[in-house]
Amino acid sequence: MGIFRWLDERLDLVRAKRDLLDREVPDRLTWWHTLGSATLTVFLVQVITGTVLATYYSASPDHAYESIQYMEREVASGALLRGVHHWGASAMVILILAHMIRVFSVGAYKYPREINWVLGVGLFLMVMGFSFTGYLLPWDQKAYWATAVGTNIAGTTPVLGAALVALLRGGSELGAATLARFYAFHVLWLPLLLTMLVALHIIVVVRQGIAARPRDLETGAPPTTKDPQYPGYYRQAYAASKRGGLRFWPDILGKDAIVSAATVLLILLLAAAFGAPLEGPADPTDTAYVPRPEWYFLPIYQLLKLVPGSFEAVIAVGVPTILLIVLVGLPFFDRGSRRNLLHRPLALAGLAVLLAGSGFLIGAAGRAPETPVDDSANLTSVQRAGRSLYQSQQCAGCHLIAGHGGESGPDLTTVGLRHSAGWMHSFLESPARFHEESRMPAYGPPTLSHQEIEELAQYLATLRGRDGATATPQFYDTFPPPRRP
Repeated sequence: MGIFRWLDERLDLVRAKRDLLDREVPDRLTWWHTLGSATLTVFLVQVITGTVLATYYSASPDHAYESIQYMEREVASGALLRGVHHWGASAMVILILAHMIRVFSVGAYKYPREINWVLGVGLFLMVMGFSFTGYLLPWDQKAYWATAVGTNIAGTTPVLGAALVALLRGGSELGAATLARFYAFHVLWLPLLLTMLVALHIIVVVRQGIAARPRDLETGAPPTTKDPQYPGYYRQAYAASKRGGLRFWPDILGKDAIVSAATVLLILLLAAAFGAPLEGPADPTDTAYVPRPEWYFLPIYQLLKLVPGSFEAVIAVGVPTILLIVLVGLPFFDRGSRRNLLHRPLALAGLAVLLAGSGFLIGAAGRAPETPVDDSANLTSVQRAGRSLYQSQQCAGCHLIAGHGGESGPDLTTVGLRHSAGWMHSFLESPARFHEESRMPAYGPPTLSHQEIEELAQYLATLRGRDGATATPQFYDTFPPPRRP
């Protein structure tokens, strides 16, 4: 007791316990209110397992893959730790999405919780940043090629594309600088930023209290939250919702502990049963690998395959940007006092379309067969690099080769019989110079370097169809007139 009294005099522990644990909470809260605490628990699991894994990890292309294998085979429970970290990443995405959907469904982003909603959107972005930067660290085939696709998509951003690619890759190609930067983002910058946002989020929740049920804040409410009378109404209605005498501990924290423990147990079971995937070591010249991202990036991945190449930047950059603007601006343009989702038909329809569309795209991506690329030619190292670029740039989404791929662009099965590598190099840099009506995006710098364009052109020149070995090329290389100074 003497030690506790000494600490209490200096840290005011009794008051801290009263403010944090003994505070009153609204009555009749559901189990859905535990999602925030479960997300925080998984984040702590990720921090602990990630710290242990980082102890054995070597952030260099020469040793990254071997260090992962060492963890799997030599470190005590290393494979289990990797599995927990892997499945914890998916669990964190699921939980934060479910938490945001619950907050949206009960209108808890409205007055006075606008700032906390924006903080929650920031937390979601940080979680997706963790998922993306964690891709590359194993330095296996999926890590390398999924990151190549992701950074290429970032390069389509208007104005900022070149700067984003340089920031992410540390150069024009994936290599040691890229791995070092992704490692720094994953274990230093993002944890620091996420911890700060989590702390602010919790402080605001404690300050404002847990959101009450929608019905407790709708009866007799003014029509909009911007009504001058609404703040006074909200204070009275929220105070009335806490008349059940519930306390954060043990009434709410007990439920949080149960759900958090069940979540961790499920992650452990998945880790023990399935572990963490590890494919072959990264090979930039692999001619057969078709990259496919994790499930939470599949909607945008599949959407890119369904649109013409000229709309790639619109989809890759425009759709996420629009969603982000809508999420951040939601509490500021939705000022109605109705909070129950069933009383907000427009919000209900928007959520249904978003969830159904995402589910459809994920299902379509899962059912889509991998697109093989013609490998009839004996390719040089330059041509193999070009074929890898063909895959990473998702060219098969628009072009057919031997019957496989999209149909919105020209069939490339025999393009090597119709055009020379030099002509295709020039065309790839700026298709609009050759055909003003072309919907194909320009791949000139900074999207691809001149060397990468040459590699891609050299590969395309090998595509001559089934009888290409005996067929005689007939080039139709019509170049546009030179530009006047």
